[in-house]
Amino acid sequence: MRMLLSFLALFAAACSGPAEPVVEKPRTINWETLLPEGEIEEIDRLFNEYFAKLDEKLLSQQPQSLIDAAKTGDYANIPEGSALDFMPQIGTFNVVEELDGARVRLPGYIVPFEFSESGEISEFLLVPYYGACIHTPPPPPNQIVYVTSETPMAFGDLWGAIWAVGVLRARSKMNNLGDAAYTLEIESWESYDG
Repeated sequence: MRMLLSFLALFAAACSGPAEPVVEKPRTINWETLLPEGEIEEIDRLFNEYFAKLDEKLLSQQPQSLIDAAKTGDYANIPEGSALDFMPQIGTFNVVEELDGARVRLPGYIVPFEFSESGEISEFLLVPYYGACIHTPPPPPNQIVYVTSETPMAFGDLWGAIWAVGVLRARSKMNNLGDAAYTLEIESWESYDG
């Protein structure tokens, strides 16, 4: 009798069709989650190194360093468009390997590469603050996420913050707006509610 019941249970399960796939609930993360241990100190070191080298170049052309100018409020005069009038992307491509393949929910701002006449986009950068990569030097690569969508998506207000949901990959993407250390295969999005 027990064998007959086991058979009937298996038969019923086989006839009911495929089971619904279990969709993993996304893990809500923030931008600091994308930084490996010790990365804040490394980024700080790289910034200090960059500004020390910039000061050396400036001192060879004028008598006051940026550090001294900041202390007195008499800022150094860097000629606009000169070789010194450039702020590179500073940081690393170091990633948190445990996040590779994780389904996440991350807030941020959209920096589109291009969009259709209807305003739909299928690839963009997700950045931690408004205006990143456009009006200011880009954040470190591990603070930029390259986002792709199989089908173009309409976002309404491109200037507002969103929650992006999808699978995060430790896969870098180089581009002229700002290099990204992560890629997100976006599934859905919603307006950021704070």
